[in-house]
Amino acid sequence: MSAAAHRHRNRRGMLLAVAATLMFACADTLSKFLAGRYPVNQVAFARYSVPMVLLAIVYGPRRGRGLLATRQPGLQVLRGLLLTGATLTIVLAMRLMPIAEAQAISFVHPLLLTLIAVLFLHERVHASAWVAVAVGFAGVLLIVRPGGGYATPAALLPLAMALCYAAYQALTRHVTASDSPVNSLFLVMLVGAVATAASLPFAHGRTDLRGALLLICAGLLSGSGHFCMIHALESSPASRLAPLAYVQVAWIIVLGAWVFGNVPKGWTLLGIGLVVAGGLVATLGRKAPGVPVPAGLA
Repeated sequence: MSAAAHRHRNRRGMLLAVAATLMFACADTLSKFLAGRYPVNQVAFARYSVPMVLLAIVYGPRRGRGLLATRQPGLQVLRGLLLTGATLTIVLAMRLMPIAEAQAISFVHPLLLTLIAVLFLHERVHASAWVAVAVGFAGVLLIVRPGGGYATPAALLPLAMALCYAAYQALTRHVTASDSPVNSLFLVMLVGAVATAASLPFAHGRTDLRGALLLICAGLLSGSGHFCMIHALESSPASRLAPLAYVQVAWIIVLGAWVFGNVPKGWTLLGIGLVVAGGLVATLGRKAPGVPVPAGLA
């Protein structure tokens, strides 16, 4: 491949990755709106079942039952359950908190992944990683500071999301060598769809036609983000695309201000900046097993 063609593929991958962050941000914004009117598990079900159906339609005719192929079924199921937990906690957090603050706190997942790598995987990390962890969690403290309006138990939800997602990413490192990205994504969506479907009988609330269409739209937006990211990874290495995931924070701030009138200010905005800065340093300092797509992947 010529140098010009290589640069073109990289640019294409980066543009697709940025498009994916916009799709995920739109899906999150719509999910926050829906979570104020419908049960959280119902919103999560839409965000798993619709992409699962899309993947089956696009890849099923060519792969057939091969779409379910995996050499590590136990890890794939566990990944799906972890991501389902991440989805439920972040959607609930967005219902209880402004969307920008909830999403920003959840972006500490690369910092938690660093801690998991050191404590449980016995990896050695550069000193800059510890600086990133300190900066990122200082940002969280600024966001939830006493008197800031977010020092409530609800602030623990995006932290729970970050922990689930960090564990999911750690497991992803063990399945990427044996399972294809498409199969891994389909299996995760399948597990999430089944898990959330099992909880639907306990959901209290009725969905009218407008609500059903909006739920489908949330799933379509999320599914579109997944497709953009899959094709981005085919064009550009994950290590190059990983930092672009943080563009989603900018989209979320803009959409949150436009749709809900929530505009982070002062110390809160500084806290968001510190979380993003810490996460970027942690992400750039590691060999990413995949592109960290935070709440949007769920």
